[in-house]
Amino acid sequence: MEFIEAVNDFLHHCMINEGKAKNTVDAYRRDLNNYRLFMTEKGMNLNQIVYKDIIDWISFIQQSKKPTSVNRMVSSVTGFHRFLFEQYKIIDPTVKLSVSRAKNPLPKTLTRADVNRLLESFPSTPIGEYQKTICELLFATGLRVSELCQLQFQQIYIEEGILRIIGKGDKERIIPIGKSALKAYRNYIDNIRPKWLKKASSVVFIGPNGKQLSRQYVWSVLKYKSEELNLQPKISPHTLRHSFASALLQGGADLRIIQELLGHSDISTTQIYTHIESGRLHRNYDEFHPGRLLDKENEDE
Repeated sequence: MEFIEAVNDFLHHCMINEGKAKNTVDAYRRDLNNYRLFMTEKGMNLNQIVYKDIIDWISFIQQSKKPTSVNRMVSSVTGFHRFLFEQYKIIDPTVKLSVSRAKNPLPKTLTRADVNRLLESFPSTPIGEYQKTICELLFATGLRVSELCQLQFQQIYIEEGILRIIGKGDKERIIPIGKSALKAYRNYIDNIRPKWLKKASSVVFIGPNGKQLSRQYVWSVLKYKSEELNLQPKISPHTLRHSFASALLQGGADLRIIQELLGHSDISTTQIYTHIESGRLHRNYDEFHPGRLLDKENEDE
């Protein structure tokens, strides 16, 4: 089997049989093209690749890629070879692979006080209220920024106070909006959007020029606000998504519910938020628990 044919077969499987999102499949394509070019330059075809060749490739990409990128690329190649073995019985050279993977950093989140500071910092102008609505919806619903930018009117049920989102892998989820975010949304729809609308559009968020909201615009707003308010961590649209999940967990929400609201296909992705709350729990214990104070007294003796 030719290398390119095998890659295309794997990508087709990921997209059609596994329902992977387009962005995910595109990432696989980039990773595997890098891998294919490396092996081609070594004069290797699929049946000739052995464990040592995989190690050589990893050493090569480690020279120019961040650890997180290396981990992703290795995962793409491992999945590719596993697929080829299962479908065509082509020997998998990654079976013995043991790479020291860098731990993914815990998601950065804002406290509720910092979220309030952010939302209260927007001025009472059309632009200010527009930007506040964007941020409030991101925090209140945990939407991905791409989902917010593409939001259509038919996805919003105002009377019920819910959103119907089709996320990665065409998976549907229903998300409550919340009274405060719903109020901001109504204000934007009734008083701001009609003045900016240039032509009929089913997209909810448009800018003063009448064009659809872009991810770059949301990123720039939050970058500016990070600097203006000296927020730590520096915030991005994903920070608000993480803060949404963390706030739910703090409030006692079940992890499965949070998984459903975020649109995670695997519960292990959602479980990372338990590490955040566990860290906070230990810090609070160390600061306030009588046992900790007793330990300190013993140290002083």
